[in-house]
Amino acid sequence: MVLADSEQLIEELLWADRLLLGVPMYNFSVPSTFKVYVDNIVRVNRTFTFDPTSFTFEGLAINKKALVITPSAGNFTPNTPLGSMNFCETYLRSILGFIGIEDITIIAVPNQFMPDEIRQQSIEQARVKLITIAATW
Repeated sequence: MVLADSEQLIEELLWADRLLLGVPMYNFSVPSTFKVYVDNIVRVNRTFTFDPTSFTFEGLAINKKALVITPSAGNFTPNTPLGSMNFCETYLRSILGFIGIEDITIIAVPNQFMPDEIRQQSIEQARVKLITIAATW
């Protein structure tokens, strides 16, 4: 069956209450391998519906939480000089919301190609955020 892999990925997604995704920023967006995953889980009448009379969509992967960790070479966090080039976070929020996942937390881990002191500081800040989230997530 051509859609067997897609169907298995969708079943895993719909079964889960929580999603933990590690999605590094590549060239301002998501890696191609992650895009392949998305292309397999975003399917009409499985993870979203489309009403052709009203031209509206509705996500079917509801009542889920997503935690996404996004490392990047530089600092592309919102409200920074490079923040407007962060299509990774925009894409993740858009596509997860489209299929019905609205409770999305994104933890950026910027500056991974910076000198070690700056890189370690970013990792530590992300670690503190993750420990805080782990208490209630």
